[in-house]
Amino acid sequence: MARAPAAPAASDGDRPEDMTEDAVRRHVAEAIIDRRLPPGTKLVEQNLAQIFGVSRARVRAALARLAHEKMVTLEPNRGARVSTPSVEEARQVFEARRLIEDGIVRAAAARIDAAGLERLRAHVAAEHAARDRRDRQAMIRLSGEYHLLVAEMAGNAVLLDFLRELVSRSSLVIAVYERPGSADCADHSHSDLIDCLAAGDGARAAAVMAAHMDDITRSLDLSAHREDGIDLRRVFADVARGAA
Repeated sequence: MARAPAAPAASDGDRPEDMTEDAVRRHVAEAIIDRRLPPGTKLVEQNLAQIFGVSRARVRAALARLAHEKMVTLEPNRGARVSTPSVEEARQVFEARRLIEDGIVRAAAARIDAAGLERLRAHVAAEHAARDRRDRQAMIRLSGEYHLLVAEMAGNAVLLDFLRELVSRSSLVIAVYERPGSADCADHSHSDLIDCLAAGDGARAAAVMAAHMDDITRSLDLSAHREDGIDLRRVFADVARGAA
């Protein structure tokens, strides 16, 4: 019996008839950031259209937006793939993060209030819990979200937008070059940074962040290779259901 197009799960809130271009982009972007879609993965429009229950034109538009954000590469006559950053791009991404996050943590130290500190502490507690239960996907997501949360505390929407793109691109870099067994972000670095912010010590916060970026960079192995053979339907199992 032929299989009907997959229908998005009701719990996600994106029904086939109302799955927007932005929702398609969001689902693919989250899978890239979580590293469920490694660099080099081919993104077949027809397959994604069936998974999400939308037209190929809507998928194509979503992939074009992701290409603009450097998360996807569009190749003439070959379609779309998750971007594979070069060694030089990897270095530039983390150099940009060092520069931007230095200013972010200094601004956050001057502006953060008790409510903001509580949000950061709760977030770090969630990171600890994910690490304790060995939830790799949650660890990856929470690590990136922590940096964006600190940027939110800095109160500069432009810097937050810049960092959001850099965090996404960092995820690609780490997916390609991370040494086996390396942690995305050491829990103690995030906790130490909160202590600096609570004390209003911008200079010390910047030093902690710089050391943190160095730790992440040292976790990269430039000889590592990516793997192919990704099953798109399995990646988006939480979004789409096959119906017999």
